Amino acid sequence: MLVSELAERADVPLATVKYYLREGLLPAGEMTGPRRAEYDERHLRRLRVLRLLREVGEVQVSSLRQIVDALDDADLPVHDAMAQIADVITARPDPGEQDPEALAMVDEVFTMMGWHEIRAESVDRLRLASLVAALNAPGPLGANVEILSFYAGIADHLARTEISLVDHSMERSQLLEDMVTGSVVYGQVFELLRQLGHEHHHARAVAANAEPEPAAPAD
Repeated sequence: MLVSELAERADVPLATVKYYLREGLLPAGEMTGPRRAEYDERHLRRLRVLRLLREVGEVQVSSLRQIVDALDDADLPVHDAMAQIADVITARPDPGEQDPEALAMVDEVFTMMGWHEIRAESVDRLRLASLVAALNAPGPLGANVEILSFYAGIADHLARTEISLVDHSMERSQLLEDMVTGSVVYGQVFELLRQLGHEHHHARAVAANAEPEPAAPAD
């Protein structure tokens, strides 16, 4: 397919496709003439991945380079590639200076969960500690090991199930593209379902606790 058809099928503006090609975020097509190149399903798949990262994951264009480099580095083990990509996807906002008590609480939860493979430099680990520090600042909320372990237990079940469904026999680039887009998109799906669950259960709680209407006076 030509670049115009590629853009149309991926529902991405042609100017964006050409930008991705110039920046090397999308592999070059097969040249069939001086100013003509053909693209295939691999290009369409990669373009859709980039679109999901930008539109759903809100990944900055400047960060797409790091993601693409990890996707295309055949010498980089899949697990290491996913770890690098996770750091880029979740690197907003910057975790900032760490509170030692919050970081120690997070690590205690990891130990309780048996999560011994978490990298010390993981951006997710540092962001979680920053959130714990914010929760424990003066205010109405708070976090402790018991609360964090409850959430970690739910996350562990979900993550274990998702990883068990990964087909590791797939070709490397497709495997990574599926894992990356799945992490981004289904992360949003889970968050939306959680919010909808709050709406439902709060409405039921309000109804259950509502004072009954006063009875109408008898004639």
